[in-house]
Amino acid sequence: MTTHKMPTRNEKTEDAYRKRAAQLANAAKKKAGRRVSPTELAQNLIARRPELAPSTFRQNRAAITFMMNEVAKDQPTLGPETRAVIAMLKDVESVDRPDDGVPRTSARKQKRLDDDLDRICHGALATTSPNASTLVDCLTVGSLTGARLVEWPTAKFGGSDDPDYAWQLTLVNGKQGNGRAHGETRVLRWEWLPEELVAQTKAWIFAAREAAANGCYDTLVSTLESLMRRVTRQLFPRRQRHPTLSSARHAAVARWKMNYVVSARSPENKELGLAIVAALLGHASDETATRHYARAGEAEGRFPTPTPDPAEVARVRKRYSTALDARRTVPKP
Repeated sequence: MTTHKMPTRNEKTEDAYRKRAAQLANAAKKKAGRRVSPTELAQNLIARRPELAPSTFRQNRAAITFMMNEVAKDQPTLGPETRAVIAMLKDVESVDRPDDGVPRTSARKQKRLDDDLDRICHGALATTSPNASTLVDCLTVGSLTGARLVEWPTAKFGGSDDPDYAWQLTLVNGKQGNGRAHGETRVLRWEWLPEELVAQTKAWIFAAREAAANGCYDTLVSTLESLMRRVTRQLFPRRQRHPTLSSARHAAVARWKMNYVVSARSPENKELGLAIVAALLGHASDETATRHYARAGEAEGRFPTPTPDPAEVARVRKRYSTALDARRTVPKP
């Protein structure tokens, strides 16, 4: 009787690594117009790190690392270079972090929230938690404003000092270190807001301010995060990624990108749109929101789009758009 050796999982994985590494090498060769060195191949992957999902980057890194080990066996003279490449790729793990510096457990977090917001709010209100309505206000107002959680205790909301707008929110930028913010504060203005959103914004700011005054704002946020985890895991038991409190900020960014960037009719307006989104978020440059936040979503919906202060838009450094212009001017080989 003839027996056939079944391929092991390890053999399948190695074959997948070979195939993926070959695809990456061919793509790099096509882009460069020539065969690239092992070091250049690794550098190409590292350069693409901000635009790749964490799982995709890890798979590509594993594939190239596997290929480097095979190259070292087949071509011993390349051993020093392949070992250096492997070390280079291994060290990239230290940049696998979101913009706020928190270790990337965010690979398990869902950035988009708008489609799930109503279900989460109803789920929270169906619990017996005394913090259910506060969670609803936090998520709803976060989706409207894109504000960081740390910015709410000092937030000021009321009638606009600009007669062209009805409402105004002033926030102390939460990340002013190392030049990461465009200034000490930022202003968001709306031409109109539904009464319900006005009431929820005032309620959430009051709750945040009262908790901070009593020295328990961090405890309040932790309690809301715990309730959020409980509700989302009941609602979405099969998902690998679940919405979090910070998903509200990402949801706002997605809508703003659609409104200000995707809908732009010219490169100049797109560049301005990138700066507007950055100003609304308090960023010093247009790169962070473009690379690290959720992709563009629906522009229309329940949340009116805010307008930033023009002076704050002017202070935003146009790093991302400048990089795009540089790439456009590089002649193809």
